[in-house]
Amino acid sequence: MENWEDLVKGGAYSCEAQTAWMHSLRPKTAYIEFVFNQGDKKHRLFDLLAHHESTRTVGVKPGNGYGNTRDKAVKHRFAYDRDIVDAIEELGAFFPDIKSKNQWTQLGDVDVVFLDKRGRTLGATVTHERMIVVPSD
Repeated sequence: MENWEDLVKGGAYSCEAQTAWMHSLRPKTAYIEFVFNQGDKKHRLFDLLAHHESTRTVGVKPGNGYGNTRDKAVKHRFAYDRDIVDAIEELGAFFPDIKSKNQWTQLGDVDVVFLDKRGRTLGATVTHERMIVVPSD
């Protein structure tokens, strides 16, 4: 497969590019966090990941593309598992292709953060901006 960066055209991340980016993080990923910006009630993701435990936190501090605290956002942290990557793919990745008239994929207004075993961010999404954040070393 091509390098995920080669799949990006003018800042527009195709579903293929989003999936390639996510797969590029897999070797170092220990945790995946989902930040539900509109709450986590009855979200389809939990049906897909019902057999996985997560840590739930209400309120999210600044970081990963956000400058402000988000008091009403709900974060779930999961230990990495291939099922989680599969669930993201099943929901249509992080955000629709630029040509789509849809605002969201089935994942909805949910930001995703990939963390290494020390809790350092490997990459994150800011879904409402259709943005992928890759920290500099």
